[in-house]
Order: sequence, then C-alpha cells, then structure tokens
Amino acid sequence: MRGGSGPGGGIVGPVLHLNTEATYRGGEVQTLGLLRELAKAGGRGFLAAPAGAPLARKAAELGVEVASWNPRGEWDLAAAWAVLREARRFGARILHAHTAHALTPALVAAALDPRLKVVATRRVSFPLRSRLSRIKYGRAHVVVAVSGTIQEALEASGIAPDRIRVIHSGVDLERFRDLPGRDQARRSLHVPQGAFVVGVAAALAPHKGHARFLSALSPRRGGFSDLHLLLAGDGPCRGDLEAMCAREALPVRFLGHLDDLRAFYGSLDVLVLPSLSGEGSPGAVKEAAAAGVPVVASEVGGVAEILRHEREALLVPPADSEGLWEAVHRLARDSRLREALASGAARRILEFGMDRMAGAYARLYADLTIPAPGGGGPSTGRRETGGGDTGGRGPGPRGG
Repeated sequence: MRGGSGPGGGIVGPVLHLNTEATYRGGEVQTLGLLRELAKAGGRGFLAAPAGAPLARKAAELGVEVASWNPRGEWDLAAAWAVLREARRFGARILHAHTAHALTPALVAAALDPRLKVVATRRVSFPLRSRLSRIKYGRAHVVVAVSGTIQEALEASGIAPDRIRVIHSGVDLERFRDLPGRDQARRSLHVPQGAFVVGVAAALAPHKGHARFLSALSPRRGGFSDLHLLLAGDGPCRGDLEAMCAREALPVRFLGHLDDLRAFYGSLDVLVLPSLSGEGSPGAVKEAAAAGVPVVASEVGGVAEILRHEREALLVPPADSEGLWEAVHRLARDSRLREALASGAARRILEFGMDRMAGAYARLYADLTIPAPGGGGPSTGRRETGGGDTGGRGPGPRGG
C-alpha cells in the first residue's frame, strides 16, 4: 500500500518526517504522536532522525521505519543528499521538517527533486531574527504554525500569509485520563499525602521563567499550610535553580526528565506555566487539562487559545510572578474554583486531541499532493486550525 486515508479523510503518504533533536521534548512528543495517529488510519510515515535519539527509538518501537540521519549543520550537503535518497527509497512526496535545522536539508533535497513538497512546523513564537531564517521559512511550500500567535510572528517576519496554516499541537487524551490514584502517585514521588502540591513541567531554560517564579515564593510561603513544588524537566539552568532553592530553603523537588508524566500530574493540585516568552502551543497546559489538573499560566504565546481566563484556567500577564502566586493561593483557598476550572478545561481540551491534529495534517498533505481544480498546482492556501477552532488566530487577550 502506497498511501492511506488519514484521520481527517485526506490522502496520507508516503511522508518522510525529519527531526534533528537528540533530546526528547515537546516537539518530539508531537512528531511521535503524529506518526502514531497517521499510522492508525493507514497512512505511511517514515522518520529520519539522529541514531540513538529517544525519538528514533520510540518510533521504531511503534513499527515506524527509521533512517539514521545525523546532520552536521544546516549546510551539510551530505545530509541533504541523504534526505533525497531516503525520500526516493520510501517513495515519499512530502518532506516534513519538524525542527528548524531540518528545514535547510529538506529545501536542498526539494531543489534537487522539484516533485518533493516541503512542510515546516514552527513551534515557538520567537520572531525569525536572521535573514537566513526568513529565507528558508519563506521557501517552504507550507509553514505550519502551532498557534495564532506564531502565525502573527511569521507574517510579521515577512512570510506570505497564504503559505501559513495554523494547526495546534495535540495531546493524547486517553493517556492523560489514565492516571494513577492520588495516593499512589504521591507515594511514587515521595510527596506527603496532605500537602498542597504545585508542579511545573518545562525545560529548565531561562525563557521558561522558573527563576522569577521561585524567587517570588519566599515572602508568600506563609499563605500555604504545607506547600510542595515539583519541577519536571531538565536543562541548563538546573544548577542555578537548585542553588537558589537550597539558599532560600524552598520546598522544591527536582524530578529531572520524566518519560512518563502521569504520576507527576496525578500528584498535583495545580499546574503552573511561568514562561516568559517563546511558547507556541504548550504541551504541559494541554496535558494538565486532560489530566483534570487546574492550570495557572502566564499568558504567553498560544496559551489563551487553548484555555481561557476564568473559564478553564487562571491566566496572568507574562513575567508577573507575584500574580502567578496570587492565583495559586486563590486556588489553594477555593476547592470549588479548582473543580470548576478543571471541569471546564476537560471539556475544552477535547478540541485538541492528537487525532484532530493528525486529521489536520492529513488534509494538508492531501492539499499538497492533489492538483487544485482547474489544472493548477497543489492547493496550499486553506487555513486549518486542527485543534480548537480559533479561525487561525487566538481569542484575544483574556479570551472571553
């Protein structure tokens, strides 16, 4: 079989997915989820990724055929030739670059074989700062923005609007509904059963806002009877953050990278996203909503497109760490509000299932490979939201 009907009815495959990350973070979760959902519907997807990378291993375990691919930089011509070779071997007509560094080799391969179409997914809301970035994203056949705010940043950087499609990242709804009981989850993480537990699931990187958030805790500890913080994730800031917590005697535990976050979410009373910038469609917010955990978040990137203030979450202006803690304290005092927000988020998050995301990509792939009516080239200009129906853009500040 050379192709199949995707989750949204589009013709899928073969598609060669390209990912250059040696780590396993949000983008890799999305790449794997897309491969899995398309395969369920009979689509054929293949992966090129670094040998030994967690994504390559996990994809192989799903039965995806994986090609070892280790680019030595964006201008590694051997890497571009490898993409072309693997595309021909798999019979792929679409190259899907899931990382910025995968895009240049994909474009070079497509220049060598014009039958290939290039899709680039942009997952962060940072503007395209360099001329090279603007050129390469401008030459992709379609750039997928995972939120309306990323769409706006791309347009502001000069990317033609008719080359951009909005498809929100998805969440595995069933996985995060299947949580261990709270007592079991807390025992597994050595958390006291009666504690009020606040969690952050994010890479320990400067723009994620951990330092500002933790520095604002000391004067507010008296407002909580038995507060415990769990930080899931790793990164370059870990040493500095551990030193800060030791110096201030903050009740924080560093869990490091967790392959399975279900016990983490199962132990929480509140999930906080303290990010300062750069967020696209943050997975932690969607996972918490699926897990029934109330959310307090900085209103950055596409957060307000997923959960709306006072309806499904409490949203706070970026860099307002005091405001984050005030919102956490409000939830600690009001169990009814916690329940109402969690219930609203559980309903809202149904719009962001991984299957819906995969259906949106299937329609995109079909648009790229099926000639447009009238004998023209493939159709690429249709706007596709994939997750919540935002019409391509978010609901605006505070999302009423």
